[in-house]
Amino acid sequence: MLVLAYFMKPISIKSVSGKYKVYFSNDFEKTLQNKNLKNSHLLVDRNIWNLYRNKIKNKYLSTKIITAKEANKSLEEVIKYIKFLLKNNIHKNQSITVIGGALVQDVGSFTAHILLRGINWIFVPTTILAMADSCIGSKSGINVGEYKNQVGSFHAPVAIYICPEFIQTLPESEIVNGIGEILKHGLIKGGTIFEKITEEVKNIRNLRVAGEVIYQSLLIKKQIIEKDELEKNVRKLLNYGHTFGHALEGYTDHKMAHGIGVLIGMDLANFISLKEKIMSTSNFNKIHNYIFPYISTYMVKVTDYNKYMKFLSRDKKATEGELNALLSERIGKVKIVRIKLDTKLKNYIKEYFNTYARR
Repeated sequence: MLVLAYFMKPISIKSVSGKYKVYFSNDFEKTLQNKNLKNSHLLVDRNIWNLYRNKIKNKYLSTKIITAKEANKSLEEVIKYIKFLLKNNIHKNQSITVIGGALVQDVGSFTAHILLRGINWIFVPTTILAMADSCIGSKSGINVGEYKNQVGSFHAPVAIYICPEFIQTLPESEIVNGIGEILKHGLIKGGTIFEKITEEVKNIRNLRVAGEVIYQSLLIKKQIIEKDELEKNVRKLLNYGHTFGHALEGYTDHKMAHGIGVLIGMDLANFISLKEKIMSTSNFNKIHNYIFPYISTYMVKVTDYNKYMKFLSRDKKATEGELNALLSERIGKVKIVRIKLDTKLKNYIKEYFNTYARR
C-alpha cells in the first residue's frame, strides 16, 4: 500500500539531454503554483480544460486547447500550433507546459523539439497511461496520414508533475487503457514486482494505490530507458504488444485506444509464441488469465486479415517482408524474434481472433 512519501519523493531520470525529475503531488492546484510552470505557454487537453479551467486559466502566456483525437496527432496540427506560438511571441527563454494525456504530450513534445531549434517543456500527465508510462523516456511520435508514429523525436521535458487526482474523472476505458502499459512493464520485469503490480492494479481507482502502481511502473521503465534512451538495444523490449496493437489501432481507424491495443497485442504475441513453441501452454494460460479480463469487453472481431497484415507490414520494425516481433517465453522473459509476414503468421492471427473475439 502507498505511503505518503511516494507523493513527495521525486524520481530522477538520466537523459542524454541531462537529468529531469518526476514529482508527485496530491494537489493539482498547488502544483500549478510551481515556479517551473511560470513564463510558459500552455497546451491543454480540451476535456481537462473543461473540468479544471478555473484552476488553469490566466496562469500562462498563451493557452492552446486541443482535442485529444488521433487525427490531431499530425504534422498539420504541429504546424498550426507553431504558428499559434509564434503569433504569441514565444521566445527561447520561455517554455511550453503540456497538460493532458499521451496524445497531447506527443504534439507538445515534438513542437518543443523543433521550434526555435528546441525549447524547454514541462509535462503534467492527466491519464494513467501518460503518468505510468509515456511521461518518461523523451520519445514523441506523430502520425503521417494513416501511418502511425512515423515522425518523432527524443526531447525530454525539464520536469514532470504527476497528480493522481485526475484519475477520479477518467472513464473506465481510460483506466483499462493505462493498465495496458502498466501490465506490459510488469510482464517485462517479472518476479515479485509483477505479482505486486497485477494485484494492486485491480484497485487503481483508489488514489493511494494508483500512486504506488504508477511509481513502480515508472521505476521499471526508468531502469530500461537509462540504459538505452534512444532505443538502440534493450529499450526495444518496451515495444512488447505494440506492433500487433498498432496494427489493430490502424485496422479500427484508431477507434481502439492505444493501451487496450497493447493489451490485445501482448495476448496475440503470446499466442504466436505458443504456436511457435517459444512459450508453453501453461505460461500462455497464466498470462492470458491476467490480460483477458481487461480486454474481453474491447475485443474486436477482425474479418479482413489482408487489411490487418497490411498494417503490420507498415510497422517501423518491419523490413523486407519480415517483422522484428516481441515474443515471450514467460513472465519476465521477452525477446525479439524475426518472423515472416506470411500466410503462416496470418493463420496464427486468424486463429487467435476466431478463438477469443467472440463478438
